[in-house]
Amino acid sequence: MKKHTAVPSPALLLGILALVLYVFTGSRTIQWQDSGQFTLRIGLGHLENEWGLAMVHPLHFFLGQIAIRLLPGNIPWAVTGVSALGGAFTVGLVYACVHLATGQKRAALYAALSLMLAHTFWRFSGLPEVYTLSAALLMLQVYGLLKLKTDPDAWRLIGLANGLSWANHNFALLELAVLGPLLLIHLRKKRISPALALRTGGLWILGSLPYTALILRTMLREQSVFPVIYSALFGHDFSGAVLATTPVWIYTATTLAFVLLSFPALPLLLTGLGIRAHAKPLVPVLALFLIHSLFVLRYNVIDQYTFYIPAMALIAFYAGLGFQHISRPLFQNAAFALLLLQPLLYAAAPAVIRNTGLLRPFERHKPFRDDANYLFHPWSLHETSAARLAAEAIEAAAPDGTLIVEDSMALYAIEWKRHTLNHPEITLLRPADFEGFHRAALSGRPVIWVPASTLQKPPQGWIPGEAVWRLEVKP
Repeated sequence: MKKHTAVPSPALLLGILALVLYVFTGSRTIQWQDSGQFTLRIGLGHLENEWGLAMVHPLHFFLGQIAIRLLPGNIPWAVTGVSALGGAFTVGLVYACVHLATGQKRAALYAALSLMLAHTFWRFSGLPEVYTLSAALLMLQVYGLLKLKTDPDAWRLIGLANGLSWANHNFALLELAVLGPLLLIHLRKKRISPALALRTGGLWILGSLPYTALILRTMLREQSVFPVIYSALFGHDFSGAVLATTPVWIYTATTLAFVLLSFPALPLLLTGLGIRAHAKPLVPVLALFLIHSLFVLRYNVIDQYTFYIPAMALIAFYAGLGFQHISRPLFQNAAFALLLLQPLLYAAAPAVIRNTGLLRPFERHKPFRDDANYLFHPWSLHETSAARLAAEAIEAAAPDGTLIVEDSMALYAIEWKRHTLNHPEITLLRPADFEGFHRAALSGRPVIWVPASTLQKPPQGWIPGEAVWRLEVKP
């Protein structure tokens, strides 16, 4: 009698393949800006931050805490692993969703690979960020919506997934704006029972606990309600950008350019075909795509394109739906071949960008950083510029000097290096702290300035180093 060996599902295999790709091409050192902040907070165990509750992202934080305990040797790489895991889950779920919607394995494979190799999705699956977790939970909700056709109990999965999404990022409120009315419609039309609706709500609360419990705890601690709700929705400084109605066109154009780089031409054409062919039967999914797109494309922040990552998962989903309408095997094979050639496009992109000068008006001129490589290579394993700057700054200020950090993008990396190199006596200041600077200048200890750009020239009295300036001590 033959023994039947269980074969792992293609969704699982693709998820594992994506995880390997993202882990081994992802960042292994402290990074700039938010990525540095996440690594610093997770590594030090600091849940809250100075930006307000909206920037806490508790689910990402707690998963990061688990990651650094499982992989303690390299904490920045362990935190990157959380993003890689989110990206891998999303890739597997895109396959599962397309296969469930079409019954075609090749269409599902095309969709999953188009997301796995999408430039911006790949890049942020290899950086300590929160967006791939949001993308994974969005696709889990889509999977639940597809299952509703045959199983009303899928509402429980949808409720849990949206609650977890809220615990990770405020994107969940966009999804809830679609799913909440849909649940009420199903309840009114008696497609589900009140008991199932209550269980769905209960699972939402369970999934959301990492964030809702933090909000309630903060209300009790601060003895206030509305300021805490404001902080949970907008943080301290982002309400203007979140509520803006007029897009900043350069930000929107940048987002669309990165979408085109991530899904060069053919996948976007297939996405359009998929939306057109399945708009009516998949109205809730299309609504999720549209609400994410409308929100992000008028969101007035300079890194707007990073917020579009969950929507990119839906672009890949619809590309798979469009792929099923391609009947000729030769055309299908050509589509796969073009997909697998995309990494060559990414490898060539920095040289093209430099030669054309397209990036020149937007270059940030950070020490040790090549902006073309930084932005257009999705692999980040060689991106060590923030770590190198931080190491030079700490070395210059050691053992007990003062570091004045002009560049807020570098502050978290420098704090991390101060911690890992064990120099707690070094003082970190912002440029506006004039009193602190005056004390430091009179202390006789090293005073180091970290400029925001390599184009800046040190004023009189400062001695330039490779990336930082030292205050000249006169006898």
